[in-house]
Amino acid sequence: MGVEKVPKYDIPTVKVDYVFIELDKMKPHEQLVQKELEGFIESVTGSGIFWKPMLLAKVPGGDMYLIVDGHHRWAGLQKLGAKRAPSVILDYFSDDVNVYTWYPAFKGDLNAVLERLRGEGLEVVEDPEAEEKAERGEIAFALVGEKSFAIPGGLDEQKKVSKVLDEMSVEGKIELIYYGLKEDAREDMDRGEIDYVFIRKAPTKEEVMELVKRGEVYSPKTTRHVLPFNPDKIDVKLEELF
Repeated sequence: MGVEKVPKYDIPTVKVDYVFIELDKMKPHEQLVQKELEGFIESVTGSGIFWKPMLLAKVPGGDMYLIVDGHHRWAGLQKLGAKRAPSVILDYFSDDVNVYTWYPAFKGDLNAVLERLRGEGLEVVEDPEAEEKAERGEIAFALVGEKSFAIPGGLDEQKKVSKVLDEMSVEGKIELIYYGLKEDAREDMDRGEIDYVFIRKAPTKEEVMELVKRGEVYSPKTTRHVLPFNPDKIDVKLEELF
């Protein structure tokens, strides 16, 4: 899925109280990555311990919960036949909870990437104003480097871009890196460590909730939530979740 370059935050790790929430009451907001799902299943079945709680937020108007963090834990437990998971409930609309996005970037042959994107039916056109359009949410992505390209569209087009990048990374055609900050990507680009970065508008918390209510999901690594704490490890036996 690519390497992550996460901004450094001074976020404390705290021991938190958790509750057991039924898996069928949890709603994802991003697509899964098969490799990460398989990795979780192998880890939890090997250790027999569920050590990282789900981070959830109540979906307004019902008895469902948005998965803020833990998509692959949720899907993996479901696949194993579990019924519930230890969970921490967040006040999602608190000012202490923030949502940003990830910026996919790559080192590799631009023409090969453009060819694969267009092969997925995506329109990719040179546009010096692409970055500004992407930041306003007018296009799916801007592809910025030595040149600037616009990729028109919305959620479906973002999913196609993610699919192409994931496939090309697995094939070894590109080196894929996800940046938490656009500025860090630009610095690495100036140093020649990456060639191009994809830029998009970060979704708002309201947009995330509305998407979940519609039963839709973003492409993988669309949201990057920053919370006021990191939950400390817990020690729950896997057998207690069935």
